[in-house]
Amino acid sequence: MLSNLALAAAALAAGAASAGPSASTSPLLPAAAVSDAVAAPAIAGDTVPDNATAVTISTKDGQLLSASYFAPKVSKKSTAPAPAALLIHDATNTRAAFEPLATYLQKKGFAVLSVDLRGHGDSVTAECDFDKADEKAKQNLWSLSMRDVDASADYLLAQDGIHSSNLSIFGIGAGAALAVRRASDDENVRSVILVDPEPVAFGYNVATGIAELGGLPTLIMTSKSKRDAAERLQEQAHKDNEGLEFVDISKLKVEGGDPLADSKLDTQAAAWLREKVMPKK
Repeated sequence: MLSNLALAAAALAAGAASAGPSASTSPLLPAAAVSDAVAAPAIAGDTVPDNATAVTISTKDGQLLSASYFAPKVSKKSTAPAPAALLIHDATNTRAAFEPLATYLQKKGFAVLSVDLRGHGDSVTAECDFDKADEKAKQNLWSLSMRDVDASADYLLAQDGIHSSNLSIFGIGAGAALAVRRASDDENVRSVILVDPEPVAFGYNVATGIAELGGLPTLIMTSKSKRDAAERLQEQAHKDNEGLEFVDISKLKVEGGDPLADSKLDTQAAAWLREKVMPKK
């Protein structure tokens, strides 16, 4: 039996075929852009918290991604558009790990989107499974995941009630590399939060990427085992920007394992974001 994602992909492919030839959608090889980022009906079987909506995002190269959209809480005291936050998971992880953080940010006035990147979680298909790929294919697949980030960011900023030029990006582990890459190319990004970023991830030099952000408010949240690496990233970024201090460090209590399990991460991340991107009263 075909998976829900496979059935949805087949339906889109059939529609495209009736309109004419389309580009290949192979997950391991670059494909031509075939469409703008759109949200299709949620794929049956996707489960999200009651405070979120399941959506399916289509990338320009035809990948279908499962995502959770946490609409901002409407306040009677303010009619200002809400800032947006895009959450990017680590390699081999899924968007499910972000539910507590997404819920907390939603309560604090943010519109939040978490997405399963291609080959991960509910976005896995028979042809695109990150866990089953060899190392070369994983590196290629992770590089192509930038298309997932781009489509997700475009979708999020297009939602009603959202400030279209106030996007913050949160990336953990290898997801930090994707967050930095988007931030460096998008003038709508107001801030970046990186959790336990590696200096190099799947061939991308994160250290250089952070330095090239050149003043964009950046927070590195680090577990105890990664603090030295975080401080080196901060030092290089400031040095490469003539001493401009734009990278903050927040020290988590967790020794190792999942930094998202730290009880203080949600509150620290939200407080820092509100200071950087929320309008001052």
